[in-house]
Amino acid sequence: MPDEGSSRLPHEVPPMPTKILLAALACLLLSAQAMGQAPKAAPQKLNAILCKTEEQAIAVASSMAAGRTEPIAINDVNKVARAEVCGRYIGYAVVEIEKTENHNGGLFMLGLRFAEDGALAWTASWVTPFNGASLSRGT
Repeated sequence: MPDEGSSRLPHEVPPMPTKILLAALACLLLSAQAMGQAPKAAPQKLNAILCKTEEQAIAVASSMAAGRTEPIAINDVNKVARAEVCGRYIGYAVVEIEKTENHNGGLFMLGLRFAEDGALAWTASWVTPFNGASLSRGT
């Protein structure tokens, strides 16, 4: 039998507080969103010259494009930084950032996230600029 001051029947459940209802909906939405995200790329085997910053990677790539050998280019950048900031890395990493910049003709850069510790490092390779005037048809 219902109370005289209440419009509920004895078997009805009291309404859920708004905060609890919103919290439950948020949990459901966030978990559904997390399930729908694509998995991150798998780490790949890498053998490249990596540097701590973009500028250092650009310096190594431009030095090698100018004709210096790999060890000399790395050594020059490390001397300027007064620390070992560039070097040959063999291990696993995930490509996180890819970009191409016009730096004295062209430069392709990759930001790589290490699989071991999650640190970010940079590698750069010189891209020969397109020169339409020097093209000729094959013989």
